Amino acid sequence: MLPGAAFAFGCDTTDRTIELSAGQNVGGLEPGYEALDLRAREVVLTFDDGPNAETTPIILDLLRKACVPATFFVLGGPAEEHPELLKRELAEGHTIGGHTTSHADLSEETFAVATRDIVEGFGPVEAAGADARLFRFPHLASTPELLAWMNARGVAAVGADIDPQDWAGDRPERTLERLTAELKAEGGGIILLHDNQPNTAKLLPGLLAFLDSEGYAVVRLAGAPATRQLASGKPR
Repeated sequence: MLPGAAFAFGCDTTDRTIELSAGQNVGGLEPGYEALDLRAREVVLTFDDGPNAETTPIILDLLRKACVPATFFVLGGPAEEHPELLKRELAEGHTIGGHTTSHADLSEETFAVATRDIVEGFGPVEAAGADARLFRFPHLASTPELLAWMNARGVAAVGADIDPQDWAGDRPERTLERLTAELKAEGGGIILLHDNQPNTAKLLPGLLAFLDSEGYAVVRLAGAPATRQLASGKPR
């Protein structure tokens, strides 16, 4: 079991949770974002673009066995197709955030199109029982206007500090080498992975073993309770 990481069923609940408030946009070096307040050798595991019927269950099994919490930034289409996987993620102690429906670069869309995409992407998240509190921009491409819009609606944006490009099609071993090299250089941070990628499911055991052997702790993200409303006007 990783230190400080127990969260899923059958584990104790000693892991550390960091709660983000609206407008506390964290991760990466983009304008409008700040560093997440992590201690030395702390990481946040995040997975984008799921759920996927083949790979997400494998990843959830591995996380559950290791007692490791993660944050899943889900796409609206797959999330509507597989609500049972979102419910499983929540039941096993993970956090779910939005990632739009289209996966378009929102910085290149009109404001109206971008905000509608964000809201629609949160639909299946809320239907599964999670609040619309955390969001990751596709391609990590935000704008000041969109960040302000989300801030006014109680949503925090999550970027990334470590991006091993697990979508690029490299062998899992090669991707894991990149990831661990970045971790050693940075000492921790928000890790960006994709639960719709078969190679990510293959490299995850190696990553979890590395984190365990090197004394890393996995921190859980959460969004602060909000009383404001999403743009649709649906109560939060």
